[in-house]
Parts: sequence; structure tokens; C-alpha cells
Amino acid sequence: MTTIARSLPAWLRRYLPRDRAEKRRFAGFLGATLLLDTLFNLRFPALEVPFWYLLPSVDVVMIFGAFAIIGAQGWRIPKPVQIALVALVVLVRILRFGDGLEDRYYAQKFTLYELWLAPEGVRFAHSVLAWWKFWPLALGLFALLVLLPVGAYYALRTAATYLSELKRLPLIGVIFLFAFGIGLAAPRETRHPKLFMGGFGVSAGPRIRREATFLLSVVAERGVWGRAIARAHDELGRTPSDLAKLGRHNVHLILVESYGVVVVDNPDFVATIQPTFDSIEKTLGERGFTVASGRLISPTFGGRSWLAHTTLATSVRTTDQFGYDIVFAAKPKTMASFFHAAGYRTVLASPGTTREGNRGDLYHFDKNYYYWNFDYVGPAFAWATMPDQYVLDFVRRRELSTTSPLFVQYVLVSSHAPWSETPTIVEDWSKLENGAIFDTQPVLRFPIVWPNFEHAQEAYIRSIVYDFAIIERYIRQFLTDDSLVIVLGDHQPVVEVSGNEAERAVPVHVFSRKKELVEAFIRRGYVAGMWPRGAAKPRGMETFLPDLLRDFSTTPPAR
Repeated sequence: MTTIARSLPAWLRRYLPRDRAEKRRFAGFLGATLLLDTLFNLRFPALEVPFWYLLPSVDVVMIFGAFAIIGAQGWRIPKPVQIALVALVVLVRILRFGDGLEDRYYAQKFTLYELWLAPEGVRFAHSVLAWWKFWPLALGLFALLVLLPVGAYYALRTAATYLSELKRLPLIGVIFLFAFGIGLAAPRETRHPKLFMGGFGVSAGPRIRREATFLLSVVAERGVWGRAIARAHDELGRTPSDLAKLGRHNVHLILVESYGVVVVDNPDFVATIQPTFDSIEKTLGERGFTVASGRLISPTFGGRSWLAHTTLATSVRTTDQFGYDIVFAAKPKTMASFFHAAGYRTVLASPGTTREGNRGDLYHFDKNYYYWNFDYVGPAFAWATMPDQYVLDFVRRRELSTTSPLFVQYVLVSSHAPWSETPTIVEDWSKLENGAIFDTQPVLRFPIVWPNFEHAQEAYIRSIVYDFAIIERYIRQFLTDDSLVIVLGDHQPVVEVSGNEAERAVPVHVFSRKKELVEAFIRRGYVAGMWPRGAAKPRGMETFLPDLLRDFSTTPPAR
């Protein structure tokens, strides 16, 4: 330290702290500065240039400038201003974390409205982490939430006190100028082009302004969503909906979690899934099934499957949590409602629903099987509450013997992130019973822990292979009638696995021994076989329901 001091210009050396007390105050100021810079800059869990966030933030520079002016006048910072500054730091920290989370995994915009989803994040962590990892993490996060405003308060007070003496400003100015130069030379992360403003961290002002604009326009946004719901309702009201062309054949709608077009477009994934797809085409083709495939554009990316499910059910393109809540409150007519009106018994199998909601039902199925309805006693597999093979078999045992035509929607969960545990197939389905057999079955395990999914590709594709292997067996062994089976993904996997946040399409596959049912999809632009290459340009998932009604109905609904 002495050597460094001697190398400085003489005019600057006289501003260096000399006595022990002044050195402590200087060290405290540097610590407060680094803490505030980190709180304003850091976007964790977004991927960032290492330690860039220690550079001064434009906002910190401006606050310190104000402190210096106030100190030069001999004024004291009023208590309400101190509280307001602490609140500002906490607000910026929440926004930066939310933006980092959305950017790394979901390629979406974060708003404070989504904070109510925080308990979902806690439940996700609880389901995928061992207790000895979860509880220290939970306690650590709780401690951080408590210490955040306390740390911000003391950092701001320390900085204000230190800057109250003008003789210290030249040294501070040189330090900040030096940091600015480092910032100019720092590498720019291509996925984060707006981290820097010159050599400083970019101001949080525009981000706060965008949040304020959203919150102040909530009433207008409600109107936008209300009109979207009304348009969907009017279109469905004008669409034939008796589903008579289905001939009262059962319809199985199978939603595969995180199944995106990356599986059929990425060469590495294609090489892994191809034997399974070839087997499906061969074995089902030998049993008289016609197969066709296409694509749809999901309203969500990387997660929040309920947005895709709502879009599919209501034909309202539901892109964010605010819109979902508006749609949920409106409770428009759904796909299950149309099937019920056409004489079908409608069934929802949703093993990922682990608690009862208090806002009623959105989807209007005659029968709902949630986690607690499956009589499952086996183990969970990371986030998945039970294997998808068990889900399919349970519904088969409970529902497929009915004489009424069935519309069943299966929401499969074995391919849900983090993909750290994937079950293996029980070849003899009669041994599944209550699922206890999975306690003794081998498990595919992968060393994946949130928030790091950059090496999850193998685990992800293996979970997709598992789902299609059991879907093939389920169709081949148990759906021996002329049922129409529709298999589709709900969204692409997270950016670290899919690699392309701009591509939001998901594959769709249809199977039936009654060729005419599949030909309706081919006329819509689907192509024969399991690979959707050459299919028509994908349309939004919100078009699926009206298209289905038009393709298989003869008369319009009663108005």
C-alpha cells in the first residue's frame, strides 16, 4: 500500500488518509460504496461479466454528489429522505433480481405485479432441493431480506458522513475516475447490452419509470385484456361447435411439460429423440394409426405453463400473470365446456397441482384429478410429484371404461425442470398399482441444481424421450379404438437449454386409427409423420381451439 501511495502525484498524496482513524473511515466508505454499487448493478441470476457490478453505478455517483453538496452546506439529511433512499435501494434490488431471473430463464419482462409468484418459487426450491440444502438457503434468503434495508441504511449513512468533508473529495474523484476508465475497458456481455452507461453501471431510472408506467396504466391494461376476452368469446360464439365430426370418439389431449421445437430442430437433440420417433411411426403405423405433426407458438417461454394452458383452453393469448388473473376472473368458456356441451365426459389429470385454490375453477372439467386424487404412494422425482407413466395408467384404470365419449387432458410433469431425476419405465403396467414400485425402480440422475442449467441438455432430452416412450406404449397397449390423440408441448425449455429465446414454437402431434380425424389437421397445414418439418408456418396457440371446433363441427352454437 505504501509503495502504491509513493507512486501517486504529490498533490494527490496529501489527500490520502494518514492516521488510523481516518484510514478506518476511508475503508468504511469504500465498503459502503462497493455494497451500494452491487445493490444497484447486480442482475443475479442473470449471466454477467464477473465482478462488473463493483463499478460505480450512475445512481450511486448522483447520490454521492448530492451528499457532497449537502455536506458542503453543513446541512443534515432529513430522516424522511434517508428512508426514501433506503426504499429506493430496496426497490432497485428487487427489480434487478426480477429482471435477472426473467432474462436468464424466461426471456420475459419482470414487473412488481409478479411478486405474488414468489411463494411458487419457494415451493419449487423445496421440491427440487434436499432439505439440508433448502433450509439453509431459505434461512439465508430470509436473512438477506432483513439485512438488505439495514445494510442499505448504514451504507448510505456512512457515505453521507464521509462526504461531508470537502477535503476528501479530490481523492474520491480520482477513485471514481479510475473506476470509470476500468468500466470503459470492461468487456460487454452480448446478452446484456445495457449494463453500462459509459464506464459506469447504467442508471435504474428508466427501469423504475417503466415499472411506474405499468402500475399507473393498470386500469387501461384491464381494458385491453377485457377486449381480448370479448373478441375470443365472440369468435367462438360464431364458430360451429357441436364436434359432431368426431363421431363421439374419445379425445386425449396430452400436454408435455417444456417440450419445445428445440427438440426437433437442434441436431444434438434430434439424434437422441430420433430412435423414439422412428419407433412411434413404425409401431403405431403397423397398428393402423395415422400420424401427423405441426407447430404452434406458445405465449410463454421457459416456464409458467399455466399461461399456455389458459391460452389453449380459452383461445385468449395469455402472455403474463396480470393477463392470466384477468382471464381467470372472467372465466370465459373453455375447451372442456365445448366438449361437455357436445356430450363428452371431460377429465383433467393434473398431478402438478398440489394444493386447492381459493378462486374457483377456470377450466370447467367434469372431473379433476389433482395430486391428492391419484392415490400415489411412491417417490417424487425432483419437481415431478409422480411419474407420467403412473398418471396415464391411473386415468386409464379410472376413466377409460366409461361408456360416454371422453375428453381427457393430461398435464404431464416428468419433463419439468430441473430434470435432475427422471423415472424409468415399468414395462409391465399391471405392476404399477399405487406407485410403490417406483421406490425400487432405477432412476436417471443428473447433477443439476438451480440456478445452473447450462449443462442440463442431456437431462432435458432424456426426460422428453421418457415421455414419448410411455406415450407410445400407452397408445399401443390401451387406446385400441379410434380415439384422437393430440400431443403437444406447452413451451420451450429455459434459455440455457433451448439457446434461442426468440423461438417460442412447440411441436404438435396427432394420432388416430381413424384416418379422417388426422386428415383434418393435415388440411390445416400439418405434415405426415412425427417430424413437423415442412409444416405450415406456426400460428398462435390461441388458434387451436377455434380451429378444432371448425374442423370437427357442423352447426353453430345456440346464442
